This record gives sequence, structure tokens and C-alpha cells, in this order.
Amino acid sequence: MKTKTTVFYDDNDVQSFSSVKNYLFETFAEEEGWVSEDEIPDCVVFHEMEEQQRRDWDNFRADLEYLLEKDCYLLTGTCGRWDGPSRGGKFIRSIDDLLDCIRHLDFVKFYDENGHFYISGHHHDGSDSYEMKRLTKKGYEFADRYYFAKDRHLHRTIMNNNFYSALPRVAERLYGVV
Repeated sequence: MKTKTTVFYDDNDVQSFSSVKNYLFETFAEEEGWVSEDEIPDCVVFHEMEEQQRRDWDNFRADLEYLLEKDCYLLTGTCGRWDGPSRGGKFIRSIDDLLDCIRHLDFVKFYDENGHFYISGHHHDGSDSYEMKRLTKKGYEFADRYYFAKDRHLHRTIMNNNFYSALPRVAERLYGVV
């Protein structure tokens, strides 16, 4: 089976300096009185790169917030630490729950791979890698029976059982990408 990957957001993948400079020249040269791209100050280019990245994040965050309002999810994975990777999981019911798990990351990437939703990132102690699945009705009831505990056995049972969790298919659900 061919792997289908859709990257939603990757703050480590910014447009090149030269392509942003070209965009600024084509869009604002007449207004700013620029005769060549060389006249565009570097600080203006860097500001535009930051602004484009912020807009990309704001757009994806709004889409993700919409998705997370509809269902309960389970995020599991590893967090790189100074003393070695640590496994864990958390039930996600809102955008704030998710952002609490990744707030420490310096760089983050959200992507869908054949319906699986992954988050990877890097920080000063190492790399993090997570997968998020949507709880089914039975999965929600099962987790509720255990008070949505922070328990690896509970998380593993839910993540590995199709009766309790399902692929979130984020690319398909948000953007119609199959």
C-alpha cells in the first residue's frame, strides 16, 4: 500500500528567504518604490516570513479546534527527556488539552499518514513523537469507567482496539483529502 502523507503544519519548514523576497517585490514594489529585490530590507523579509508562519498556524489551529470539539481523542507517544525517552498518554477533549502536551516543543509538525494523525517535535532535551486516535462510543464508555485515568495499560488497550478507537482521518475530515 502506498503511503499517503499530508502535512498540515510544520514550523520547521518555512519558505526560503529568496522566495519570500520575490513575493514581497512582486506584491509591493510599486507601492514601496523598490526598483529591485536588493532594495528590500532583510528585516522586512524576516518579518514577512514570521507573519506567513503565524497565519499558517492560526489557520491550522482553528481547523484543529473545530475537529477536537466534536469527539474525545487519546494522544500517546514518547517525550524525549535528558534521562531517556518517556512514554505516556493523555485524553484530549479540547485544543487546550492538546497544546498543553506540546507547549514545550521548539519545533512541531502535524501530519496525517494513511488516516493516522501524528505529531512530532523537537526541544532542548530531545524529540517527541505522538499519535492521536479518536475514541469510539465504546472507547469513551470504557475510558469513563476508569475515570479517564493516566494509565498506560488503559491507553494501550484503547489505542490497540478498533472497538475503542478509530483512525481520526484528519486530512479527510477537515479538507476532504483521501
